[in-house]
Amino acid sequence: MAEKEIEDFTGGWANSDGLVEGRDFHPQLPTQLHPILALIVLSVYDLCQRGNKSRMRMRANQAITTAMDYSLHQLDENATEAQRRAWWSAVIVMYHSSANNDSSPIISISDPRITTPYPRFDIQSKVSEPWSLLLKAQDAIVSVCAVMRPLTAKSQNGSPALDLREQACRLDRHILSLAADCDHCHLESGAAENDQAENLAALSLWRTACAMTHTARVKLHRYRAFSDIPIFLEKHCDLTFLKLDAFPSQTASLPAQSDLESIFPFTQTESSIVCLKSSLAISRALVGLPHSGLLPLRTAELDEPRINSNAAGYTGSLPFFKCAAMQASYVLYMLVHRLRAALSSKRLLVCYPLLNHPEPVTEVQDAKRLIEELRNGAHSMIVCMKRDLIFEGIGGMIRDLDAAYFSLFLD
Repeated sequence: MAEKEIEDFTGGWANSDGLVEGRDFHPQLPTQLHPILALIVLSVYDLCQRGNKSRMRMRANQAITTAMDYSLHQLDENATEAQRRAWWSAVIVMYHSSANNDSSPIISISDPRITTPYPRFDIQSKVSEPWSLLLKAQDAIVSVCAVMRPLTAKSQNGSPALDLREQACRLDRHILSLAADCDHCHLESGAAENDQAENLAALSLWRTACAMTHTARVKLHRYRAFSDIPIFLEKHCDLTFLKLDAFPSQTASLPAQSDLESIFPFTQTESSIVCLKSSLAISRALVGLPHSGLLPLRTAELDEPRINSNAAGYTGSLPFFKCAAMQASYVLYMLVHRLRAALSSKRLLVCYPLLNHPEPVTEVQDAKRLIEELRNGAHSMIVCMKRDLIFEGIGGMIRDLDAAYFSLFLD
C-alpha cells in the first residue's frame, strides 16, 4: 500500500534533466530522492497526526532500506547536500521510531558501511555540526532503552534483572559528555534573524539535540529517582500510567527501594538531582525551538491564556520530539509532590540536596522558590505542546499534562 501511494505521488514528473516539474518537493531535488522523503514525511505524519508508533517505525525502516538500495549510505565527500540530508534525515526518523517503540534500530550510526558525510548548513556562525549532536543523542536514548529493558522485564514478571551498574555508569558519563558538546555548540536565536532558512534549521537541530541529550539522562535516572510511580491517565512514551481499575495491585507492584539500591549505581537523591537539572534543561530547549519560520517563544507568549491551533493561523512546529516534554514534565510534577510532602510534614531536610544552599531559617522559602521554578518549567512545556495541538496525535499528552498541572496548581 505504501509503495503504491509513493508511486502515485512521485511518478511521471521528471523532465530530461532528472528534475521535477509541476508539484515538487524542491525545484533542484532529484526524483530519485522523492520516495525516501515521502516515506520520511509519512512516518512523521503517522506519529504526529495518528499517534501510530508501529506504523511510524514501518515507514521509517522503509525509508532507510530504500535509501540503502540507492547506496545513499555509501557516498563520499562529493555527495550533494540533497543526498546527505535525505540519508541522515531518514536515519534521524528511524532512530526516533526505534526509541518510541523500545526496539533496536535496523542500522546503527556506527555501522562501518555508512560513509556518507553529514550535511552542512550554509551559515556564518562558527558552531559545531548539530546533525552529529542530534544523532549521538538519539543513539544514547536507544542505548538507555536497551540497558533499562531488563529492569522493566523484572517489574513485569519478577525475574532477576541483569546487572546494570557498570553499563549505567558508562552511559551516564557518555551522556554528560554529549551535554557538554551541546553547550559548546552555541547558536543563539539572534543569529537566526539574518538568514531565516538555514539558521533556523541549524537552531532547531541544536535545540532538539539539547532536549534529546537530556531526555536520555532523564530516562536513565527516572526509574531510580521515582520508582516508576504513575501519575498520568493514558500511556505516553515509556511512562507508566494509572490503571484505575487495578490501582491497589498496581501500587503494590512498585519496586522496593532495596531492590533498586542493589541494581543501580546511583542513590535516589543523586538521580533526583540529575532529573531536576536535565528536565529544566529540556524545558529551556523546547521553549527555544523556532516554530513555523519564526523565532523562539518570547516570555510574553508563554503567558498567553489561549493558544491558536487553527490551521489557517498555525504557528507551531512538528510535534516530533514531544516525548522529551512528557519525560521532563513527569519529573517536574513528581518533584513538586515530593517538596510539598516535605513542607507538609516539616521534614524539608530530606529535600536539602534539591535546594540551593538551604539553611534551616530559609528552608521554607527555598522550597517554595524551587516549586515556583518547577511550575514555570511545566507551564512553558504545556504552552509549547499546545502550539501543536492541531496534530491529533498529541491530544492525549496535552490532556494529561493539563490535568496534572491543574491538580497541583489550582490557582
